Amino acid sequence: MLGAQLELFGDRHLRLEDARRSLAEGRLGDACAELDWLRRCYPEDAGIVTELELVRGLLDRLAEIDRLDVDNRPAALLELARSSALASRAWLLRRAAVELRAAGGPAALIDGKPASTLVLEAGDPHTAWDMAADAVGATPRTRFQAYLADVEYRLDQRWRSRARYREALALDPFDVDWAEVADEEVKALPDIARTEFEFDDGLAWAAPVGVVLKVLPLGDVPLPDLPASIADSLRHHTLMQARSFLSALIHATHDRGSSMIQARRQMRTLAPRLLTAYLATM
Repeated sequence: MLGAQLELFGDRHLRLEDARRSLAEGRLGDACAELDWLRRCYPEDAGIVTELELVRGLLDRLAEIDRLDVDNRPAALLELARSSALASRAWLLRRAAVELRAAGGPAALIDGKPASTLVLEAGDPHTAWDMAADAVGATPRTRFQAYLADVEYRLDQRWRSRARYREALALDPFDVDWAEVADEEVKALPDIARTEFEFDDGLAWAAPVGVVLKVLPLGDVPLPDLPASIADSLRHHTLMQARSFLSALIHATHDRGSSMIQARRQMRTLAPRLLTAYLATM
């Protein structure tokens, strides 16, 4: 008798584990079948009933989402993923990423972010890298370079990610979402600049701090009193100076010794030139 009870308990445990594994992998039909069998065998087990209701609720919600327009499915799936238990969140995020790309292509965005960020959140950095690389290939937007750098950082490819962050900032520092950067040292650049501003020559560092914190709209300043060719040239020169400064600032966060000193000297030299260039556009 005891042996039969232990065997039954072992079978219950294994089938419950199978059901949860199916749920984690997005195989809701299999999970539902296993849980329904367990509910019939153990009708007094409230936990099994709750898990079965959860899976059935997911099936109903997914059926509703499948009836939506293609453009509306990614947002609905993302909302469902955010409200779901951890067991089902990862595959829902991956499905939202697939639907997003199907609706808008490799460079499609949801909440301002590409599909790779969803897959990265789901814990699949290798697939996220493929998606992020596709986005970079599909559009020249700088933020896609930064998102690809985020994935490389998560893959522990630190030097490659740092090089890509530098490339992204050199292309267009205003298109990088500082708050979302994965590398904490890169994310800290505005605070580094602010500290330099507080403890150093305020006039020399005013322009760089403005650039890093996006206070000075360099490269996008209206110049109604100048000929268009001169205005365009001045904007280009100013933005080039800003990019050089930001590139040097990233170098300074991880270079050591003489390299760090050289980078800081470069920043100090660029600072008044940046300020001069900006004031010339006013």
